[in-house]
Amino acid sequence: MISRRSKVLALVGSLALISLLAACSSSPLSGASNTRVQTEEGYGGTAGGGDYARNSDAVAGAGESANLPAAQEAAPPAPADGSVAVDQAAQQQDIQHLIIRTGQIAVAVDNTRDAQKNIEQMVNSMAAQGAFVVSSNVYGGSTDVSPSIDMVIRVPADRFDDVMNHITGLAAKGTVPTSSQSGQDVTEEYVDLQSRLKSLEAARDRLQQIMENAQTTEELLQAEQQLTAREAEIESIKGRMQYLEKSAALSSITISLQPYILSQPVDDRWRPAETVRRAFEALLESLRDVGDFLITVTIFCGPYLLVIVPLIWFSVRFVRNQLRKRRERRAAAAASTTNP
Repeated sequence: MISRRSKVLALVGSLALISLLAACSSSPLSGASNTRVQTEEGYGGTAGGGDYARNSDAVAGAGESANLPAAQEAAPPAPADGSVAVDQAAQQQDIQHLIIRTGQIAVAVDNTRDAQKNIEQMVNSMAAQGAFVVSSNVYGGSTDVSPSIDMVIRVPADRFDDVMNHITGLAAKGTVPTSSQSGQDVTEEYVDLQSRLKSLEAARDRLQQIMENAQTTEELLQAEQQLTAREAEIESIKGRMQYLEKSAALSSITISLQPYILSQPVDDRWRPAETVRRAFEALLESLRDVGDFLITVTIFCGPYLLVIVPLIWFSVRFVRNQLRKRRERRAAAAASTTNP
């Protein structure tokens, strides 16, 4: 009886142990499978969310594109930096080099007035090509003495060397003119301005189309503000380009005409009144210099004198007192020796 009960208990215990082991072994597997299922569901949800996001973006993009003006839809894509550089290089090769040439020349001539007329006639002969006299200034001179004349002229760039040689030929015999020339290549700047002008004009056209298709007053005002700024930049660039073109087409020459001293008459007239005037002016100038010197010394040395002068005065008084006392002692000593 006892052995049978023991067998039954052992069997029940074995079954319970087997069931426990089975439960323990199936729990991780089910957790893993559940985790895998959840992960797959998560991936599936993410993919679905991504598809939904893409679909939403596509719908939103379609709505925005429907609201955009036709000008923005037709706007060409912006070119890459490399293509812009290639376009600028091609434009620079197509146009002629723009070089601004300037010259300065100083000439000693026998008669500056005749030389001035000669240069003006030469410039007038090239007036059809745009040449003109910018300025002409006359200094000094008299009826018999030629004045000094400074001129600035603009001549065609292709006649620059001829004009410089012509002015050099006006020099007095035995003199050598002083001249200098310089050139500035502005081709790269001009090409860059052309590219900027094209971009700004395209932006201006797009803004005009935006203004035509604007649906609200705010959009219209913003587009008009940007359009005004673009037009100002366009006018500024056009002005700079026009300046470069004219500067390259017409070279500037600065001329200094000086009378040759050996060709001028000797002035043998005596002008005592002018001599008196010059002497009087020299006297006044010297008095002004003395007055300025005294004022400077007084202001600069005044603070030092306030300290140094009293010290000198007390020092002199002290030395004089000491000398007087010494003389009195010597006199008293001499009197005592003579009267014992």
